[in-house]
Amino acid sequence: MDENNKNEIRKEDLIFGLDIGASKINLFMGAVTEDSVRVLECGDLPLTKADEMDSVVENLQKAACQLESLASVDVNDVYVGIAGKHVQSLLSKGLITLPTGEVRSQDIEMVKSQASTIPESAGQIIHVFPGEYTLDDQTGIKNPKGRSGRRLGVDVQVVTSRPNAIQNLEKCVRGAGLRVVDFVLEPLAAAYAVLTDDERELGVALIDIGAGSADIAVFVGESVRYTASLDLAGNAITSDISKCLKVPISLTKSEEIKKKFGTCKISNLIEDEMFPVPGVGDRGDVECSRKLLARVITARVVEIFKILFEDLQKHKMDTLINGGIVLTGGCCSLEGIDEVANRVFGKPVRIGHPKGTSGIQEAFRNPSYATGIGLLHYAARQRRENKKRETGKQISVSVKKGFQRFKDFVQTYF
Repeated sequence: MDENNKNEIRKEDLIFGLDIGASKINLFMGAVTEDSVRVLECGDLPLTKADEMDSVVENLQKAACQLESLASVDVNDVYVGIAGKHVQSLLSKGLITLPTGEVRSQDIEMVKSQASTIPESAGQIIHVFPGEYTLDDQTGIKNPKGRSGRRLGVDVQVVTSRPNAIQNLEKCVRGAGLRVVDFVLEPLAAAYAVLTDDERELGVALIDIGAGSADIAVFVGESVRYTASLDLAGNAITSDISKCLKVPISLTKSEEIKKKFGTCKISNLIEDEMFPVPGVGDRGDVECSRKLLARVITARVVEIFKILFEDLQKHKMDTLINGGIVLTGGCCSLEGIDEVANRVFGKPVRIGHPKGTSGIQEAFRNPSYATGIGLLHYAARQRRENKKRETGKQISVSVKKGFQRFKDFVQTYF
């Protein structure tokens, strides 16, 4: 970050978003602006041993040091993305009797709180997303405040995680000398970076395909209606390549081959198009068919999308996504993956690139950075909402003080 930027940005406006994936760590630094987010720097490191806590802590420390060196600031409080098989969502309902016959703010909070009461066995709550409200026999109400009625109900989507998964993630962050401000569902964070208002209004499914998992979330308006995670993603594709090319090859080399020669556009390939694969030891290169590689990759991609689609159908979510599908995550670099998704889901599909930010380097417009940048959007939104609440409290206190002064004046002189 150059000297001019340093002078323009206040320390209290800085925000940090941490995305710990199965193959990389991204630690983004941004600044809250009046109506947007300014992306400043990123500590970006590969992660080869995501299942080893010491390795994660070590690489997270390196990412923080990298960021502190680039930006000359201390990294402390971070918003941390969370996803994976340990995360689940469940639909819960609340219903209360209105004591005054009119819906007040406290009634809305009470019915949401009631709906959010779930068994301990369901896990630790990360988010609660209110859906539509009911008021007596009226349904589909987005904001019931001020309406008259007797009984208020609400459907909420509660997102939870296994407590030990959250504890282990927090240990990694603390071990690197950082503090978790909040855990944020990764598809929710990515949504802030890639979805449009029109897509949300129509209903849209965001699919984040990284190395370790494929995570899906259905959005309707500002509400998250459903979320799920599948332990099949980029690493499974890499493993398939290692097993199916009929050449002894490591997972590291398979990943390189996937990135360099991988595609889902089988029909575009010439039948005898070949590429070199390094042989084991001193055996020299072996020529392999790029069409075979494309078939291996596409077969696994189709399987991933079919499982996700069947899950949407099972939960009757497929009828809500009139705005189509948005793909994001590292696997989106596979040519033609959006066309495969279009065939499986039968919906419009596009690749989601991070948007709505200033100062962002072109390299970070890649879909693999959507979660990290989305965490900055989420953090900025939380900051603005907290500021509004504080301003509202200050106004309320000022009004009360002013009224009390007026009352004292009247009692003194009249």
